[in-house]
Amino acid sequence: MTQQHPDPGPPAVRRQWGSDRRTAPHPLVPAKVSEGRMAIGRLAIVLTVSAWAVYVAYTVEQQFIEGKADSARLVIEAVVYLLMVTGLATSAMAYLITRIGFFYRARAHQRASRAVLDAFFDTPAAAPVTVLVPSYQEDERTIRTTLLSAALQEYPGLQVVLLLDDPQRPTTARARRLLADARAQPEVIETQLAVPASRFQAAQALLERELSEGRVSATADVSALAEHYTFAVDWLTELGAEHPVLDHTDQFFVDHVLGGLARDLATVAAALADAAAEEVVLPVERLRQLHRRLVSTFTARVTSFERKRYRSLSHEPNKAMNLNSYIGLMGGSYQEVDTPVGLALVPCSARAADLVVDEPDFVLTLDADSMLLPEYAARMVHLLSQNSHARVAVAQTPYSSFPGAATRLERISGASTDLQHIVHQGMTQYDATFWVGANAVLRKKALDAIVEVDFDGDFEIRRYIQDRTVIEDTESTIDLGVHGWSLVNYPERLAYSATPPDFGSLCIQRQRWANGGLLILSKLRQQVRARRARGERNRFGELFLRVNYMASICWSSICLLGMLLYPFNDELLNPLLLLVSVPYFLMMAGDLRSVGYRRTDVLRIYGFNLILLPVNLSGTFASLLQLITGEKSAFKRTPKVRDRTTAGAVYLLAPMALIAWCVATIVVDVRLGQWVNLGFATLNAVLATYAMVAFVGLGHTATDLWVHLRDWLYRPVPTAPARGVGAAPAPDRRPRPTRAVGVVEPTAVPDWASVLHYGLPSVASAVPGGEERPLPPRPVTAAEPDGEAAVVAAFRDFIFFTVFQPVVDLTTQEPVGYEALCRFADGRPPEERLAAARDRGLGVDLDGAMLRASLAAAAGLPAGAWVSVNVSAGMWDARRELASIVGRATSPVVLESGGLVGGRDLDPADVPLGVRVALEDPLVGYDSFSRVEQQRPAFLKLGRETTAGLEHDPARRALLAALVPFAAARECEVVASGVETAAELAALQSCGVRLGQGFFLGLPAPAPAPSAARAALG
Repeated sequence: MTQQHPDPGPPAVRRQWGSDRRTAPHPLVPAKVSEGRMAIGRLAIVLTVSAWAVYVAYTVEQQFIEGKADSARLVIEAVVYLLMVTGLATSAMAYLITRIGFFYRARAHQRASRAVLDAFFDTPAAAPVTVLVPSYQEDERTIRTTLLSAALQEYPGLQVVLLLDDPQRPTTARARRLLADARAQPEVIETQLAVPASRFQAAQALLERELSEGRVSATADVSALAEHYTFAVDWLTELGAEHPVLDHTDQFFVDHVLGGLARDLATVAAALADAAAEEVVLPVERLRQLHRRLVSTFTARVTSFERKRYRSLSHEPNKAMNLNSYIGLMGGSYQEVDTPVGLALVPCSARAADLVVDEPDFVLTLDADSMLLPEYAARMVHLLSQNSHARVAVAQTPYSSFPGAATRLERISGASTDLQHIVHQGMTQYDATFWVGANAVLRKKALDAIVEVDFDGDFEIRRYIQDRTVIEDTESTIDLGVHGWSLVNYPERLAYSATPPDFGSLCIQRQRWANGGLLILSKLRQQVRARRARGERNRFGELFLRVNYMASICWSSICLLGMLLYPFNDELLNPLLLLVSVPYFLMMAGDLRSVGYRRTDVLRIYGFNLILLPVNLSGTFASLLQLITGEKSAFKRTPKVRDRTTAGAVYLLAPMALIAWCVATIVVDVRLGQWVNLGFATLNAVLATYAMVAFVGLGHTATDLWVHLRDWLYRPVPTAPARGVGAAPAPDRRPRPTRAVGVVEPTAVPDWASVLHYGLPSVASAVPGGEERPLPPRPVTAAEPDGEAAVVAAFRDFIFFTVFQPVVDLTTQEPVGYEALCRFADGRPPEERLAAARDRGLGVDLDGAMLRASLAAAAGLPAGAWVSVNVSAGMWDARRELASIVGRATSPVVLESGGLVGGRDLDPADVPLGVRVALEDPLVGYDSFSRVEQQRPAFLKLGRETTAGLEHDPARRALLAALVPFAAARECEVVASGVETAAELAALQSCGVRLGQGFFLGLPAPAPAPSAARAALG
């Protein structure tokens, strides 16, 4: 199992004074809260509400009733100050309420035993689960630990997919290395897991075979099982010993992911060994369960997927669309089709597929910088499988911070994260759970209920997780609520995630968190109306907590900044304000102590939030800007790199300006004797200064500001490369002969089918298997470029590829022919692109190119099958060119015709010799009989307008039943297109229709491309 690892080098970050000294993670199950602590929490709520109410009443009485606010300025100050105090008190109340909810849940939680979980998986087939790990330019160690923590879940038949979103053509050596390392990880992990998995699978198969032959369980089975568990422990221990430990996240992975699983299995191994020593015989079912646990834990299919390889998938630069792209493929089979601008995934049958994506019952999403403890998947799926949780769409454990952070910034950021765990758990008590995107198990059926389908031209783009804002998980929470789904936070700590290692990356993360909440508030009204329409009650507690969660960053930042910057009337300051805020800070200090931090860290968190005020306000401003302009904010990924991320200049200068303002306020307050305001300004100045020194660092601040100043002063100007060996030749500036308008000149470039079907001359080579041949002469104006560039410039917008949909005999269910369908590389419908070509005077040329490409590709269809191609009205008028194209076809050809130029009927002289015609008639009617009688086509093709709902329309069925024998008597076959359901198929068969086409009968797919097909283009 030995694996070669590159020398990781020394750790990138030295341990700072004041860093996290914890080594053990939080307890899995929170301790039961005492009655005394519950009572103190309730008292804090009562004190906060009472102090706020008394302060508001006192201020109103003093300022407005007694008339101390005797000017417009003082009235406005009093009103604004009351609003600010109310906003901050509201946020404090939300925290105090959620912690009480957390206490209730911690006391009520009953953990399912291991035996219950094992019995749960005794069912014939556990619900399929697919783990999706979105990743963008993460280093190998980060990806490896995350994938291993997912693959080693104690869940049967797990599939783990790494969704790589790195650029497909990296421009730096580091980016190329990251991509290569990431691509290699799934195979490396699968190879490692194959060693224990194959052993345990063989042992399970042997046991099942012997039991099926009538052998009963014996003590030897217990001894053998103990040896297997011991092997698993040794394998995990060796894997941990080989893993390079560079920081606290590596140590956590070795000690508590691999080590925790090893300790658990070692306990079972010891128990089995003791049972064997006492000659105990375990029941057969328990033996099976213990074997199944080993197989489930070490068997996983680990793969990767890169959406940016495919033109048919969204390339929006955000995590939501990375997830959506793969989720949208689930349950389908796809063939990779080469187009001139890249690959496209086209649905096809499973037999012809290059990619088959399973349809799971549950999707587990996991960020690439997170880790799961081994029981995560089993406990989440067990919860979601209970009847009482049938309408739960998302189950998760809000992530905790890794213990042992080496820097003060990571430690205090981790403390905020661990407090947020308490908040999120408490919100579930009031049905106000929000999806936290770092980890979650999603019910696939719920995702299907909220999917929105858009089209990028002809390509379908499915959005399960909204990407309208950069906090996609928050918006999707409301979408699920609108559709009647709920969410649950499982009250254990089973997931851990990294915090940003430096101030620059922290600013990017927190700015993203602050951006989007205001935009989602309007959707909350949709949830309220939807619940009311379903007859469900809207609880005030839920609405209060949801509004606070989405908007409190905005109002708290504005209120606190206003109090810091504006010199309010001194009479508005009152000792009662301490009673509004002190309970909040005291309770937070106690919570910090309960999760392993110091009580005094509450002051550090306050100072930390002071220097983050500009970051939060920046996110709020971005939300308002998107609300006004409608332009979506750019998704900024949080850097997870060992090199420090430079912080934005405004995020460094603004806290320094705030400190300077507080110092100036102190000077003024001393001179005016405003002692209450002096104390407030002093506290803020001291804590903000401490935060800048301890969490940002004076040296890092100076370095980052110098980098920004240098980039502003010195901007490199691109210069032309020096002339010399290997340099590009200078352009030929000699005058060229002027060509007159209308002069006909030949241009030696590839033909249309070559240019459009195989690629532009500038990016694709000549057609394989044939030679380039010139286009027919055409008029060239003096303003036009000549030669190959003219073709490239004129037809760059019309790159396409061809797929074929089978026309099926409804009796035998076998294809008898195929319709060629052209798909444009930009995703737009063919009708739109043909109209655009006609507007440029290129309609007939483009239609001819599509015919050439379709007939050439049809050479790969099964022998004897005819191919049907659509012919535009303009192409029918170009009889000579049409006959030339069709004459080179290697398969029987059917030309489909709609309306002709001028509305005239198709004349026999229009049809090339040896070619059959299909007339398109969308809706069956009396005109259908007339067209068959007058024009005598080989086929009459009825559209979706005829097929849709045919089983419910007796009149339409009667017309169709009469049309079929009428057409047959005139040697015309009726073809029904758009068949999408079994009921429509049965209705068509009852009417005597023999041929059909549609998604129910066969999906469009590319034909094989033998050399003969390509040679036919020449």
